[in-house]
Amino acid sequence: MTIKSAPSGTCFLENIRDLDILTSMSRVLVTIKIGDSTVYDEFLYPADGEILLSDLADIYRPYARQQLIVDSVITITEQKVSAGVETDEVTQSDKKTVNLRVLYATVDIPDIDCQEFTDTHFLTLLQDAKTTSLGRLEYLHYLGTDTASVTAYFTDGTKQLFTAEVVGGNAKYTTIDVSPSKFSVRDKVLSYFDVKAGERLQTFIIDQEQPDCAPILLFSNSFGCQELIYCTGKHEVAPEYTRDSAVISGKNINYRITEKRIFKADTGPLTTAMANWADDLFRSDEVYIVNIYGGEAAVGKQVTISDSKSDNDNLLETIPRFTFSYAYSQRQHNVLDMHRAGRIFDNTFDNTFN
Repeated sequence: MTIKSAPSGTCFLENIRDLDILTSMSRVLVTIKIGDSTVYDEFLYPADGEILLSDLADIYRPYARQQLIVDSVITITEQKVSAGVETDEVTQSDKKTVNLRVLYATVDIPDIDCQEFTDTHFLTLLQDAKTTSLGRLEYLHYLGTDTASVTAYFTDGTKQLFTAEVVGGNAKYTTIDVSPSKFSVRDKVLSYFDVKAGERLQTFIIDQEQPDCAPILLFSNSFGCQELIYCTGKHEVAPEYTRDSAVISGKNINYRITEKRIFKADTGPLTTAMANWADDLFRSDEVYIVNIYGGEAAVGKQVTISDSKSDNDNLLETIPRFTFSYAYSQRQHNVLDMHRAGRIFDNTFDNTFN
């Protein structure tokens, strides 16, 4: 048995290589185990002495999406089947195993291998500084358990070192809380801060104007991690009603009224790097509203983005800003928010963070 190609090492979900086997025997048993669970166990029969098992990402996808990263063992057993008097006789000829670690990702990153990327990057598409402000929540995710440090820089030219708080993860990945308020110092104005974990670096620049944010959305990014986006542009609600009517007992009655509550949002001005990152919101299949009640964040209703416009160009005077529409994912759109009596919006227009 000859293995022409096989997945191995650490790779992104969409970049798993095909399993290509050359054999002169009757069949090959291929078994894939993820952890303690066997997720694939099939006899494969050669055509002209070759077996090709492709699209392995479809096998790994549900497990990688749930666990972020999975370790697996692929066992390849070559067998010869000989016809017997009562039952066929099966003899094992050769056996090989392949160890594979798969990282969930729905993005193609052609210029760097998976291991190098995860060693030098956080699990986000943001490849430059992120603009934020005091009062906002910010989180970063990365593979491994490296201790993350934060260097905060202040407008008076001084700096101070902090240790980032770990708020999630396991032996394979880590989630840290890098909210700007954790690095503010009394009588000093925070200008920006750098987050380092191993060779990874992410810079956050503080917007001193602290603009109002509506909506605040929590979405699953291309690596299956949740990120927050704060929209600073115009936010409006545009409900639509569909009325089915008929003449009943001599009266024209609306016997069914269906409401679709559509919200229209604007990201506000973005840097080029943040514009490329914001596109990940429109790719996400899992988006939630985040509300701020008394200074505490609460994850609210799941929403579905129905329309988006994220045009961008290379003109120097162009400042990217995206607009999009979203609605509740649930059927019932008549939602009463008891925390915001008298308001028509789920996300406030007031200065939430001031």
